[in-house]
Amino acid sequence: MKTGCKLLNGIFENASNHLCGIVVILTFLIAMSGCSKSDDGASVAAINKVTIKSKTPNTPASLKFDEEVIIIYDYEIADPNGGRIWVQPYTGGSISPKYSYTSSPLLIGKGTRTVMISITSGTNTVVVDQLMLEIASADGKQTISETFEAVNYSFSN
Repeated sequence: MKTGCKLLNGIFENASNHLCGIVVILTFLIAMSGCSKSDDGASVAAINKVTIKSKTPNTPASLKFDEEVIIIYDYEIADPNGGRIWVQPYTGGSISPKYSYTSSPLLIGKGTRTVMISITSGTNTVVVDQLMLEIASADGKQTISETFEAVNYSFSN
């Protein structure tokens, strides 16, 4: 009987060693599958981006106060909790006076969205010379990225 026990103990020891090796290999493979690679094998960072597909009317354009510029953009939010995206009009490096824009719901992953901007009123012509594209955290409290696109929209009476 003792010989049989030694034999069984030896089998279990070898099986245990093999099992440990398999666990190590599986752990490595699982860890590597979570890494993102580009076509050339280099690691790729998480992406947050907004790309304007179209603006209606095309820039340059003259509009009446309260007329809307319709913007269609593609977005990609890397945070699994999502984020918010705002497109806001800028004049001379600052947010435009008496502006309006579409608020942002919580956006997750990739998608396409249609929004608007406008200048509601004014005594003089307001020239919107940039659109600010901001990606913010899910709660809207932290700016993740901010880019500007040159435009030329004149709003007046």
